[in-house]
Amino acid sequence: MDISVINQNIASSNIDRLKNTSKLTENNELKEACQGFEAIFLKSMLKSMRTSLLGEALFETDNHGMDIYKSMQDEYLAESLSKQGQGIGLGEFLYNELRDKIPK
Repeated sequence: MDISVINQNIASSNIDRLKNTSKLTENNELKEACQGFEAIFLKSMLKSMRTSLLGEALFETDNHGMDIYKSMQDEYLAESLSKQGQGIGLGEFLYNELRDKIPK
């Protein structure tokens, strides 16, 4: 039995495994990026919606601390919605459009 043939088969299988792992990693990174984009979009939308309100019964005080709290609340809500797949579907749409564009 020729040892070079065995080494070629091992190297070939390792390369194939690395390519599959790399493709899976790139898909996961793309999915996270698309979810992140959706979270940023949702946060911007929530912020715009909040500024259009005339007043809020629960948050009547206008102070800097309350503004920070509202911003953090919007950010958490936007990230939660995008990661749980309950957002507006923008992240999933982007992922479906871009995943086939990853070079093989």
